[in-house]
Formats: sequence, structure tokens, C-alpha cells
Amino acid sequence: MRLNRTARNEVQDVADNLPEIELELIAAEVDARMNQHKTNPLMPALCAFLTRHYDYPAIEMFDEDDDQHEAAEAFLREAMVRVARREVAIEIYRNKHGNQEAA
Repeated sequence: MRLNRTARNEVQDVADNLPEIELELIAAEVDARMNQHKTNPLMPALCAFLTRHYDYPAIEMFDEDDDQHEAAEAFLREAMVRVARREVAIEIYRNKHGNQEAA
């Protein structure tokens, strides 16, 4: 399903106005998914990307920096919450518009 601009705006409005209970369920689901991983999947990809621009000792220090890991965790959680909210909103949109494709 591809959304046109009007549909995207409607979906975002729905996502921005989800009830608090729905937001709590989304947060719990995201937290459960994040707890399945021993390491944040963003960190290896980020370190691999950084090797293109920086030397290994600096990257190793970055990888061992707890503050960086916490920031990456927060970023990943926020991204997952945003995507999950939009996924719920898209389902609401699809139900409202009879499951039709809005291309």
C-alpha cells in the first residue's frame, strides 16, 4: 500500500492523536522488542559506517562509550515508537477507507 500526500497527512494526524492507552500499548510492545536484542542493532552498523571516516582506536572508544550506547538506545526506541504509531494509524486509515489503496 502506498499513500499519497493527502493520505499521509491523514495518517499522521491519526498517529499524532492516538489515545493514551494506545500509546502505552505501543510503548510496551516496543520495549518488549528491544529487550529481545542483547545489543542495539544500530551500533554495529554505526561503527561500520564510522570506519569510512575515522581510525579504529577512535571508533573503539566510541563503541565502548556507555553514553553513546544509551543515546543509540533512545534513538532506536523513539524511531520504533514513531513507526509503530504510524502503523496503527495506517490500519485505522485502511479500515476507515475500506482497505483501498491510496496511491
